[in-house]
Amino acid sequence: MNITCLTFNPFQENTYLLHDDTKECVVVDPGCYELSEQQELKRYIEANDLKVVRLLNTHCHIDHVLGNKFVADTYGVKLEIHEEELQTLRSVPVYAPNYGFQMYSGVEASTQYLKEGDTIKFGNTELKILFAPGHAPGHVVFYSEPDKVCIGGDV
Repeated sequence: MNITCLTFNPFQENTYLLHDDTKECVVVDPGCYELSEQQELKRYIEANDLKVVRLLNTHCHIDHVLGNKFVADTYGVKLEIHEEELQTLRSVPVYAPNYGFQMYSGVEASTQYLKEGDTIKFGNTELKILFAPGHAPGHVVFYSEPDKVCIGGDV
């Protein structure tokens, strides 16, 4: 599995692009808010001939969700989160302007929620979903056992 980390927004949030030799790609925690950040993400995906097949959030704090709508609309994927993150996700439009994100536009999550023990599959890659509440009520991490890699959000 190949992992690319792009850092976006004033919070300096890490957005991850995970892909393998099949070119199928998963976007985790897209924090791209500004047009220039969205273009950077899109350029990377195009330059590497990747096909975005999933959009995942480890949790739904503002810095991790700013680019969800852009990714969902651009690549035709649904947002996947843990069910315990629904309230957190739905609260972002209320407070986003207080952080200077006047143009924030969210996207609803899929009703196929991420659950402890399930796997995320793309290309030839599988990620285990581990439930890690605390920082956020429905925080999850994604673990690739063969690669010994954990995408942990803010855990």
